[in-house]
Amino acid sequence: MLEEYDFRNDTVNPDLKIELKPQIQAQPYQEESLSKMFGTGRARSGIIVLPCGAGKSLVGVSAACRKSCLCLIATSAVSVDQWTEQLKFWSTIQEDEVCRFTADDKEDLHRNAGIVVTTYNMVAFGGIRSKESEKLIEEIRNREWGLLIMDEVHVVPAQVFRKVISITKSHCKLGLTATLVREDHRISDLNFLIGPKLYETNWLDLVKCGFIVNVQCTEVRCPMTKEFMEEACEFPIRYHEQQRGHKIIVFSDKLFALTEYAIKLHKPMIYGATCHDDRKIVLDKFENSTDVNTVFLSKVGDNSIDIPEANVIIQISSHAGSRRQEAQRLGRVLRAKDRPHGQVAVGKEEYNAFFYSLVSTDTEEMYYSTKRQQFLVEQGYSFKIPTNLPPADSGPDLSYSRRDEQMALLHKVMTARDDKVGSELLEDADDITNSQRGVKSKVRLRVHPSDMLCSKSDLPRACTKYVLYQQLHH
Repeated sequence: MLEEYDFRNDTVNPDLKIELKPQIQAQPYQEESLSKMFGTGRARSGIIVLPCGAGKSLVGVSAACRKSCLCLIATSAVSVDQWTEQLKFWSTIQEDEVCRFTADDKEDLHRNAGIVVTTYNMVAFGGIRSKESEKLIEEIRNREWGLLIMDEVHVVPAQVFRKVISITKSHCKLGLTATLVREDHRISDLNFLIGPKLYETNWLDLVKCGFIVNVQCTEVRCPMTKEFMEEACEFPIRYHEQQRGHKIIVFSDKLFALTEYAIKLHKPMIYGATCHDDRKIVLDKFENSTDVNTVFLSKVGDNSIDIPEANVIIQISSHAGSRRQEAQRLGRVLRAKDRPHGQVAVGKEEYNAFFYSLVSTDTEEMYYSTKRQQFLVEQGYSFKIPTNLPPADSGPDLSYSRRDEQMALLHKVMTARDDKVGSELLEDADDITNSQRGVKSKVRLRVHPSDMLCSKSDLPRACTKYVLYQQLHH
């Protein structure tokens, strides 16, 4: 039996006077997903699975327009801002009817506020709160919510985040995600925490209809030399920036690699300790400035951050064998770009997006890369493995192409502290077993993102991939 909420006959909870704007038209697959939730005239609790960039936020807003008080849980303060903007863009909600509850924004939950947008961490936090936070969390606990929307619901089985279910009282729960997978086999816990899967669509089916872009996936295998390894990241950055005019995201789980390359290339970066205001500055410049075409992200960019301008993903470091992370990162470039009406992104059509995953040969990365790609392969994607990237004649242009540069960087890694060469671990990262985890990083880098923003004339010519540090450290 599915848990159902008879919202039409609910006379206790007040209706939220909100509806979709007249010009907003949901796509057929979005309408179908909503029919699975509301098809009986009542609201069913459960999970809707749609690819990144396919409009999960519109599905969530449409569900909110059906009935009363809404509590929306997101994964980060950046996604809270984005959800708030989406609510205002898609619906007729008024400014004073939305309340944000994050570490930086603790807006008063007044009588008119029928929607609260917050994060899992803010609700599930078990430590000592400020008076302001304690007052707000008590109001959230005591209020009876008509609908609880949980974005990136795959994180909910985590030991910390599942507390959100017991803290909030709601008649109906809707989980949204693009990747209903975890590596710790806890994904089945969502059946009793939220409800069953109500709807899922295949990614390539939406590609064929032009709803999301067609992505060319490439695994770049980086051979190791005796002391070091060949660099393979600069060529796609230079090619896509200078010849295609694309926007590029470079992902790295390793903070050492993230900061080393971002600083050397004078590119902005975002990682766990980057404050909310600095994240907004970087993302705004990436979106609106032609001077900033590449941004470096740690795993904080895996979920919920909406960057529709991005065309290219380059992954230089990843989280062991996480299928979810691989798919979520590819999803950062899936949102459909403007194209002539009726034109579909196929083959080498100019609106294609590109995903590069850099893998060190003769290391455990080879095993993990195959495991990580399983989810995407099941969706119908395939990975090219080029043999000439970067081209043989591009070596002298690369950073660390000289032996003295290689040895200097190698020495820097070998002498770095454990907390600087480990992986950045976040609260939702426990879907990988402890044996696969890195060192929990406590590094607090004193590099302001705006210090790395540069004009096109200042763009350096080099980029590199370096993944040997962990093996060398061991």
